[in-house]
Amino acid sequence: MPAIGTFVLHSNFIPQLTAGEYELVSEQTGLPFDVAPEHTHVTVAAPRYTMPTDQILSTFPPANAEGAFSDRLPQIVLKRRTLPWERNPEGLVQPSATPWLALVVVAEGEAELSVTVPVADCVTPGTNLLDAVQDKDVQKGLYLAVTETVVKRVFPCKEDLALLVHVREVDIHDTELANGDDDGWLAVVLANRLPVFDTANGKPVRYMACLVNVEGQLAALPPPEPPEDHFRFELVQDWSVLAAIDPKVGPDSRIMGGINLAGVALPGAGLLLDAAPGHGALKAPPVASKATHPSPAVGRPLDGSATMAEAPVGQQWRNVTEKVSAAALDPDAKRLVRDTMASGFRYPIEKFAMEKVLRFPVLAHWSFTTTDNTSFETLMQKLDVSLVGTAEQHADATIGGPGPEVVQTGHIGLHHHSRRGDPMEAWYRGPCVPFPTTRDKVLPGGLLPLAHAADQLRRVVPDGREDLSLASAFEIGRLLALSQLSVVSALIRFRSEQFGIGRIRELLARLSPYVIPEIVDTRVDLGRFVALQVIGDLVQNQAQMLGPRRPIADPGRELKLRGDLDAVIANGLGLDLALLRKQSDQVGLLAALANAEVPMANRSGILGIDQPAVAALRSALNSDLSRALQVAAPPLVRRTTRAGRSAAAIPPIDALDELIAQTAERSPSDEEGGA
Repeated sequence: MPAIGTFVLHSNFIPQLTAGEYELVSEQTGLPFDVAPEHTHVTVAAPRYTMPTDQILSTFPPANAEGAFSDRLPQIVLKRRTLPWERNPEGLVQPSATPWLALVVVAEGEAELSVTVPVADCVTPGTNLLDAVQDKDVQKGLYLAVTETVVKRVFPCKEDLALLVHVREVDIHDTELANGDDDGWLAVVLANRLPVFDTANGKPVRYMACLVNVEGQLAALPPPEPPEDHFRFELVQDWSVLAAIDPKVGPDSRIMGGINLAGVALPGAGLLLDAAPGHGALKAPPVASKATHPSPAVGRPLDGSATMAEAPVGQQWRNVTEKVSAAALDPDAKRLVRDTMASGFRYPIEKFAMEKVLRFPVLAHWSFTTTDNTSFETLMQKLDVSLVGTAEQHADATIGGPGPEVVQTGHIGLHHHSRRGDPMEAWYRGPCVPFPTTRDKVLPGGLLPLAHAADQLRRVVPDGREDLSLASAFEIGRLLALSQLSVVSALIRFRSEQFGIGRIRELLARLSPYVIPEIVDTRVDLGRFVALQVIGDLVQNQAQMLGPRRPIADPGRELKLRGDLDAVIANGLGLDLALLRKQSDQVGLLAALANAEVPMANRSGILGIDQPAVAALRSALNSDLSRALQVAAPPLVRRTTRAGRSAAAIPPIDALDELIAQTAERSPSDEEGGA
């Protein structure tokens, strides 16, 4: 088990069996008679079209989140460590190191998320799945419809699937890493696409992460490509123009072409495949002038002009976030939140795309928005490495006023307001200093002064100002510590246990005239209490919690005997039947059986009697029998003599014993006289 704060990464955790139905056949050989084989049907269940919510531990970015997510790959954490390998993506029964799950991230307008449909329609037509009819966890599910162009640009290749899934082992007591898991083993599925910001247009981008099933469709995944040294946002295909089509116009113009969408052409309106080798992208044919080929304007223009009656782009994704928050308050929140988050990904791509459209079952999905381009790279590019108070800053500050007040010790003068609100000037210095500084004096015993609050570290320097450097560092450290969930939980336990006990003791000591004893460091074993309580509940509710008991003896399986019954039994027990029959004619069958030597077999299978082993077995049996008798025997009653010594222990006399004793004391003459 790894230590708290650390974790161990494993490439995979392949199960022994994949999901499906199996038949277990058990046979028993080496007997003088035939035993019919036992057939047991076993079903290994695993999700296929819908991921149970109790198996999803966390997701990043969080669902419906807004922020800068361009420096970290999206991921989903699953509780069962074997889940990504419980199916073979090639449609075979044997386990495979290639996972059948992939996390795909698509931008708004690139793909279509379907509504609930039968699971048979959730895969690309013509895809053969192993036990497709019997092996299905739900009757209806969702699928992600994408063109081949999007698959080649967005989806991971077959060789990357094993690199994007791993198993993480953590300590279950580590609340930060375990995140509430029960055994400390987690399966993590990563995406292969960074959700970057649209820097070219300066617009936020809304993404959707989909955990898809690639079972039976590995051949449709793109081939490996050389790595790229930079990331930039670029829509592979923008199907959002479908929202601008007026359904009243009719389907002819959409299918045959000739639609004016402000320069945006649809694949269904005449897009041609690029004939250049190695390119699968779509390109628009030359657009004729309106004078020679007039066409009616359909829908609203998409050039962002003033005639476009819709909210700005920055407000569009914000409205989606507000809709999701409002849908979460509805009684049917589970379905409404999914549908609201899927808004913007429901364009009917399959009706307009001229190229092949692939379908992948979606087990889980969530949407988020990248609203900022802030990343580690951009922060480093904007970092000003010049020192505070340099000559350049003073020269620039002469235009608007004096520059910052800086001294040789590294302190800078800042405006400060006291607790009463009075404006003051204070000194502040960061952790870096231009030269070594003197440390605080060590207390007797070699310990440094311990501060309990930030105000204890406020210092007054000779010029009369306060130095708030140490106080600020204390407060920053306190806030960083409180940001850790483990620290907060430890403080809560302290306040509910030790702190509460100490406070009650002090109050009782002041109110009570008696001396309150010191608190002993004893803890109640709550785990033992819960275990005993659970055992008691199981005993009282066996039928509901444990199920019916199995019979002590059942009919068993059918035995096929060959030959005489006496011969079969004698051979099974290792007895000489001819010798038994000869001796039974002389001394009888019981005496012959009593005198017969019964062979014993040890672990190696050699017949013989091991006297030391028999003695050890007899001693162990006598010991267990004595222990059982001591537990089952009634307690003895000891009599105490006048000298204070205990007499011989005698068992208590019950009513039956007393009646027998009275009967034995009667003489025969008394009985006759009584008659």
